[in-house]
Amino acid sequence: RGREAMLAQLWKRAGAAYRAKVGKELSAHGLMYEDCLIETEEVKLALKRLPPELLNAREQRLKRAMVLSSQIKTLPEEVAAKLDPFESYLGPYLEQVKKEKEEQLKLAK
Repeated sequence: RGREAMLAQLWKRAGAAYRAKVGKELSAHGLMYEDCLIETEEVKLALKRLPPELLNAREQRLKRAMVLSSQIKTLPEEVAAKLDPFESYLGPYLEQVKKEKEEQLKLAK
């Protein structure tokens, strides 16, 4: 039991360190975590449901990140520090798509 608790604590620390590193990298390029999701069927459907201003903001972030990457540059520290890469903009739409898919599967049975 003590060993399991120790391993859980170790995973928690490693996860926090990894999240911080990923967050710093995303912020440096002006990206949000959800900008980098693999575009599965559910993600594509959720993207179609985004309001135009959120979809446009996502596209602008992706374009800016590609330009910065191609120039081997990052955003200025003061700009990157203001960004929260883990703020969700797609999550509610993705959850809705998943719930609808589950309902369709239940109805099909």
